[in-house]
Amino acid sequence: MADVDVTCETCGSPITLSEYAAIETISCRGCGAPLRAVASVPSKSVGERLKLKKVEAPPEAATDEDGNPILASHAEDAETWRFQRYIEQSRDSIKTRPKQTAFLLSILCFMLLATAMAYARYFEGVSPSTLQTIRIYGPYVALAMHVVIMLAAFKDSVFQGILCLLVPGYSFFYLFLVSDNFWMRAVVGGLLVGIAQDSALFYRDVGLNIYEAVTRYIASGG
Repeated sequence: MADVDVTCETCGSPITLSEYAAIETISCRGCGAPLRAVASVPSKSVGERLKLKKVEAPPEAATDEDGNPILASHAEDAETWRFQRYIEQSRDSIKTRPKQTAFLLSILCFMLLATAMAYARYFEGVSPSTLQTIRIYGPYVALAMHVVIMLAAFKDSVFQGILCLLVPGYSFFYLFLVSDNFWMRAVVGGLLVGIAQDSALFYRDVGLNIYEAVTRYIASGG
């Protein structure tokens, strides 16, 4: 049932009545004058006033790369992680430039050192006494380089260090094909140009002598 708002013509007091009430038979409660005012527009019914609020769809939840929803508590962490990854990528791009420069400089160092060693060893670029010194001490220099490479391999990986210790010649394989120490590659490679041949012959003879000694010992019955 709707209510009707009427106004007294005498005192102007607003009065709310039922829509079925006979206005001519009702007097104003304020001044007692009979009500003859024209009824105003009826007010909205309770059902009209209590309209249901329009249901709005919830905002779409953020998802990760796999499509799983990201909780609000982890959203800020994800943004922070993306920012940190961007910073790390920027730092990596900055670090690649010095690496490229070091690589080019190491190649230049290798070429100069290898040229000097080849000229001294094979083209009689030094005196005979100096050449004889290179032939004598070259194998010991190669052994010293092997020890340095083995220590560097142990520093990088214990497994690689053990291989350098147990497998003959693996230290140079590790240096040129596994390690990224460009400067050590340049120095060792340049020196090997002048001493590799003499060192190989020297240690071949050492190995043969050890083999013959062990064979004679076994043949003699210990």
